[in-house]
Amino acid sequence: MELEELKQNWNIMEERLGRLEMEQRQQQNKTVNSKLQQVRERILKRFMMLVVVLPALLLIMNRHDNYAFSLLTWVLLFVFVAVIIARQFTWWLLLKRIDCLKLTVREVCLAESRFHMSFKVGIAVSVLCAVPLLVSMLWDMSGFGDPYVMAGAWTGLGIGLLAGLRLFLRAWRGVKELREAITDLQ
Repeated sequence: MELEELKQNWNIMEERLGRLEMEQRQQQNKTVNSKLQQVRERILKRFMMLVVVLPALLLIMNRHDNYAFSLLTWVLLFVFVAVIIARQFTWWLLLKRIDCLKLTVREVCLAESRFHMSFKVGIAVSVLCAVPLLVSMLWDMSGFGDPYVMAGAWTGLGIGLLAGLRLFLRAWRGVKELREAITDLQ
C-alpha cells in the first residue's frame, strides 16, 4: 500500500516537474524572441535612417557648385553606403534564421554565433571604409578655402563620432542581451 502511494506521488511529482520545465522553456523562448525582435527593430530603424539621410546628404553635397568633391570621395562614399546596406541586410537575414520553435538549442546557438561574428566583422569593415572616406572629404574641404567649412567639418566629425559610439554601444548591448538569452536556453 505504501509502495503504491509512493509510486503515485512520484508520478505526480514527475508530471509537475515536466510541466515546470516546459513552462520554463516557453518563458526562455519568449525572452529570446523578444530580444530578437528588439535587435531586428534596431536594424530596421537604422536602415530606414540610411534611406532617409542618404538622399538628403547627396542633395546637400550637390547643392553648391563651388564646393565640389573629388571623384575619389564620391567613389568612397558609394563603397561606404554599399557596405552599410550589405551589412544591415546580412544582419537581418542572419537574425531571421534564429528561430527557437523550429531549431534545436544547438542550432539556435550556432545561428546566434554566426550573427555575433557577422556583427563584429560588419562593424570593423564599416569603420575601415569610413576612415578613408572621412580623410578624403576633409582633404577636399580643406581645398575649398573657407575656414568655416573646415570648422563645421571637424565639429560634425566630433559629434558624429560621439553619436556613432552611442549607437554602437546600444547595439552591442542588444546583441549581448540576445546572446545571454540564448545561452540561458542551454
